[in-house]
Parts: sequence; C-alpha cells; structure tokens
Amino acid sequence: MIHVLIPFFNRKQLTLECLESFSKQTYSDYSITLVDDGSTNGSSEAIQSRFPNVEIIKTKGGLWWAESLNVGLKTILPRAGLNGFVLIINQDTAVKEDYLKKMLKASEESGRALVGSTLKSPSGETIKKSTSVDWDRFTFSNSSGKIDLLPTRGILIPVEVFQKIGLFTPLLPHHGADINFSMKAKRAGFNLVLSSEAVVYNKEDAGDKSWSFWYRQFGRRSSSNVGMNIMLALLNAPTLYLKLKCVLIIIWRFFREFFAHAFPK
Repeated sequence: MIHVLIPFFNRKQLTLECLESFSKQTYSDYSITLVDDGSTNGSSEAIQSRFPNVEIIKTKGGLWWAESLNVGLKTILPRAGLNGFVLIINQDTAVKEDYLKKMLKASEESGRALVGSTLKSPSGETIKKSTSVDWDRFTFSNSSGKIDLLPTRGILIPVEVFQKIGLFTPLLPHHGADINFSMKAKRAGFNLVLSSEAVVYNKEDAGDKSWSFWYRQFGRRSSSNVGMNIMLALLNAPTLYLKLKCVLIIIWRFFREFFAHAFPK
C-alpha cells in the first residue's frame, strides 16, 4: 500500500487540485494523509467536504516542512505494512492517472529504491532539479547517471527506510530536510532512482528573486539560507576536511554577495 503524505498551509485551491489529480489514479491501493500546519482560510474544512476519505491532521502551526512530515509519519508508520510505501509530495502539484503505478514499478524494479519524480511546469517543460552534489565546490546540479539526493516534490520511500534511518531531522526545519534525508538513506545502503515516466506538474512560482537580500540569506523559506547550507554540509559532507571547506565556501559566498549588495557598481 502507498500512503500519500501532503503537508500544507493555506493555498486551498492548489491543495484541492492536487487531491483531485490523485482521485483519478489507476492504482487503487493507497490512502492520503494531510498535515494542516495551522491554515487560516478554512482549507481543512473545504478539503474534508470535497474529499471525506482523506485524513487530515490539524496542528497549531509553526511546524514548517520537516516537522509537518514527521507529524504525519508518526501517524502513518505504525499502521503501514512491512511492504508499504510513503509518497511525499507538495500541495502545489498535480499528477497524471498512472503516477502512483509508475512510481511503484520504478521502486520495485530497483530493489525497493527511493524514487524521485520528473518535475514539469504546467505547460509541460521539464524543470531541472538537482540530484547530485560536488562537495569540493559545494555545488548542486542535475548530473545524468549520478544520483546523490532526491527532493520531496514527489518521492516514494519504502517504510523500511524510516525504520533504519529515522524521520526528518529538525536541524533542517524547511529547505534541505529532503536532501539530507535522501543522502542519509543512500549512505545506509538504499538505492536512489529518478523516474522519467512518473511526472509531477509543479504549480509554484519561484519566490527567491522577489525577496530582500537579508531574507534570501537568512529567511527560513529561502533555499539560499546560510545556516541551512552550513548545517547541510556539516551533516552530509563525507570528510571533516570537506565539511570545513564547504562551511568556508558558504561564508565566502555570503560576504561576496553582501559586499555586492552594500556597494553596488
């Protein structure tokens, strides 16, 4: 069985559209659990009215991504069978009718691997998401043939992965939690694969470019968050030398951007 887990906060219409796409799946052995991280616009009530079979866990808010996932997992895992899976996906996405079937097939063909989705825009253009890392330069890229990490914008995880490595770390409350989890799973001996057939349509607009300099550097929603990147390097770079090197690179990049911001040409 596949246990679909979707944390959300407000954005009611996007969440309803995501659930509508899951209601059309050709694979039927699945359930959906949502974690409402303190929505203020009646999202849970609208979802429950339209999709009464969907389980909703309501919280007081402030959990952010990683802890919202952990709240959902603590509910799902005790009842998940030994051969079960958890699919984690964002609320601002939609999938085709054969999505779950293709994700399950990709995992089983690769020895119950963790499976990432191919991400596309609503118009069908492929969005390149980083799947590999160069620790010597602290750069992330989409390198064919090398998969070091998988984002949670559509990732299928066998339940035994959680049994072996635990849940998502609170040290990375938002960005980086998925990267850390998948790299930790790979170190524990699990395969990571990316399915070219299982497509997730992403409806989110990129937000970083509209933020202030200081929010890009230290805001929790920013993927450029200095503290997050330092923690990610300390947790995952394979040697002490590379951990320290990555930290120095991150600090150097911050000051480079700070002086460019403070003293524009």
